[in-house]
Amino acid sequence: MNQLSSIALILLLSLLAGHLVKLLRIPEVTGYILAGIIVGPSVLGWINEQNLTSLSVFSEIALALILFSIGSIFEFRLFREIGRAVVRVTLSESLSVAALVGFATLAAGQRWQVALLLGVLAMETGAASTLMVMREYNASGPFSRTLTGVIAINNLLCLGSFLLVTAILQLTGAMGSSNASAYETLYLILWQLLGSAALGYLVGLLLSAWATRVVEHGETLILLIGCLLLCAGLSIVLNLSTLVVSITLGATVANLSANTGRLAQVQSRTDPPFYAVFFVIAGAHLQLGLLKSLGVVGIAYILARAIGKLLGSNFGSRLAKLPPEYHGRMGFAMLAHAGLAIGLVLSLARRFPELGSELSTIVLGAILVYEIVGPVSVRSMLLRSGESQARGDTQLEVL
Repeated sequence: MNQLSSIALILLLSLLAGHLVKLLRIPEVTGYILAGIIVGPSVLGWINEQNLTSLSVFSEIALALILFSIGSIFEFRLFREIGRAVVRVTLSESLSVAALVGFATLAAGQRWQVALLLGVLAMETGAASTLMVMREYNASGPFSRTLTGVIAINNLLCLGSFLLVTAILQLTGAMGSSNASAYETLYLILWQLLGSAALGYLVGLLLSAWATRVVEHGETLILLIGCLLLCAGLSIVLNLSTLVVSITLGATVANLSANTGRLAQVQSRTDPPFYAVFFVIAGAHLQLGLLKSLGVVGIAYILARAIGKLLGSNFGSRLAKLPPEYHGRMGFAMLAHAGLAIGLVLSLARRFPELGSELSTIVLGAILVYEIVGPVSVRSMLLRSGESQARGDTQLEVL
């Protein structure tokens, strides 16, 4: 199937799947992922590996749009109100997950190096699918803002922890021989974090200044997409983190531009096709065969991560003195597991093939489970919080 046919099939199937899952009271993003699994290589094969590779640019655009939206939560005024609570919840749930998954997979027979890396990867909460559900249900309010902030900090913490752990393992020879010195390793970590933030800030300055000179919807869209693609392209060329760059870009625009509202409005009217393509492609990448090879370690990973998210977020919410109703909801709203974790495990597989193969089977198999369960769980928590404004939600039964 050629590229044009693949895009047409993806868009039409995503529309159909979105309508069908609504009848089952399931978020649209779950329908997109299921549609991707069905038409992907693991089932019907209508979209093959070659098609997925050629369509990766659409996924990059969609991911950049999602991360840009998450970055906007770092508006100074808003973050002063919720920042301390967000940090406490994030640290509590992330460290709980890392510890529980690490010990569980170690007890299940994994080497300590693999168990440590699995603990770090399990920290990640899928930003794309969670935010997509929040947008579908027009979620707005204190719980939604806190959840978005926690997810943003969570992804940054996961990335930083992964870079630090891999650097330590590499320097100690636990990941095989390496010619990299301590200075080179430290430089790589700082470059990935500080260099990425600097690039996002500089492009954010450009976007904020130029936004004052464009008025029409089309021009604003061209400017926004152009700056996002510039960030993504330069990130690849300069070996920077697309995640950090895009989030920093969103945060910079949120704080410096008087046109933030107009940019957000233009984005919300334009990005649905990109999101649909992104999640169908994500579903097509998931292989059902991975479920058979999960084994004891995979099951330990899935269960320990869920327990860590629930207990850690509950404790963190209490520590942050959030409203009592948040204590049990925050963890269930953070079960999604995808984007960053996939990127990190694939990058590790490229650098250390033997170690990466062990991680890939476990993590990608767990993601297959969590990307089905996670969005449904997010939807349920949004309905419970009373912050969902989607039409007809008031008549839905809250689980």
